[in-house]
Amino acid sequence: DAIDDTIEISKLTGKPQAEDSILYAIPVCAPYQSLSQYKYRVKLTPGNQKRGKAVKQCVEILTKPDGDKTTNGERCRELIKHVSDNDWIQTICADVKISSAGAGKMAKKQKANGKKGKKNKK
Repeated sequence: DAIDDTIEISKLTGKPQAEDSILYAIPVCAPYQSLSQYKYRVKLTPGNQKRGKAVKQCVEILTKPDGDKTTNGERCRELIKHVSDNDWIQTICADVKISSAGAGKMAKKQKANGKKGKKNKK
């Protein structure tokens, strides 16, 4: 007896609707054009940023308030925060640059926080 999993795959969405019951957030790495309909996305291009820092920056970008005050929007951001760093790291490519609205500001903020931490240790 073969089990048909195509029904389960059709339950996955990149653009949740208000009436959808959201259970999980799954990181996906795909060509940017194919992710054009996804609500939560960042663009990864070849660069010199390591995976760990890229993951932190991606999560920060995806979880920042975007004006979506609906319960669904809050639930999505909460689920994104609960995805483990290991799952993110296994999903994205090595040595990347994050391209997204506000990505430059986030990178500067992280860099400034890193310098403050080093000064406090001295």
